[in-house]
Amino acid sequence: MTTSATGVRVHAWSTEEKRIIVAAARQVPKRWIDDVWTLSVHEDSLDLYERLANNHWVRDRGGRTRLIVCGAVLANLECAIRMLGWAPLTDLSCDVLAMDRVARLTARRRTRPVAADFARFAALSGRRTKPAPSSVSAWGRDVAEATEGGGIRVRMLTPSDVRDLPKVGRQVARKVTPEASWTAFLVTTVTESREQLVRSGAVAQRLLLAATEYGLEGTAFTEPFDAPAIRGALAAIDGVPGFPQMVVVVEEPRKTPAQKGRTS
Repeated sequence: MTTSATGVRVHAWSTEEKRIIVAAARQVPKRWIDDVWTLSVHEDSLDLYERLANNHWVRDRGGRTRLIVCGAVLANLECAIRMLGWAPLTDLSCDVLAMDRVARLTARRRTRPVAADFARFAALSGRRTKPAPSSVSAWGRDVAEATEGGGIRVRMLTPSDVRDLPKVGRQVARKVTPEASWTAFLVTTVTESREQLVRSGAVAQRLLLAATEYGLEGTAFTEPFDAPAIRGALAAIDGVPGFPQMVVVVEEPRKTPAQKGRTS
């Protein structure tokens, strides 16, 4: 433990803890745009920055998707810190001296990791730790309720619900295996502030990790929602709680050609 400038006792990361934390941050879904964040590891804190100069500025000029990806990284960081036995303290407030800083994380209180923490950490590297749910819809309702918060809402959708979403439904449905059994989650924000976008990315990543725990495959679709006019139009639809930012699709594992030929 070390003492901060304010006199508060804080934890100093060990070399092994730093290695684990950095590795967790890198386990962001490759489908989302990459090279848009930087992690700065200090003796007693972690600073997550958005990389303003990146290869995706033409497609993501407003930085919306960049902030969502940073939120996914944040979820991984918090997961790793909990697994290491610390309660993460996350600060999403803006710093006038570092406007590109998305979040600062510190660990000031020991907390024993539980089975759920180890399962979520294993999911970072794609490891399944739980049997497939008997009812994906019941599982989905529980997961949606557990992951939303901080102004971020999660609405569970059936395949037909997704296809009926104006402007974006067919775009999403075309990228999902038609014959597979799948469900989806619509992630919405109350506002489109910087903090809300980061939080939405964290919620989406938690949904993806929850799917992995049960051997399900998850994919986050942010591209269909890129246009502000589309998000605004969808926000006016009855039953949509706020501004839609993405759809997270969860489906049964896709069988390889060899598996399709097998009989049980």
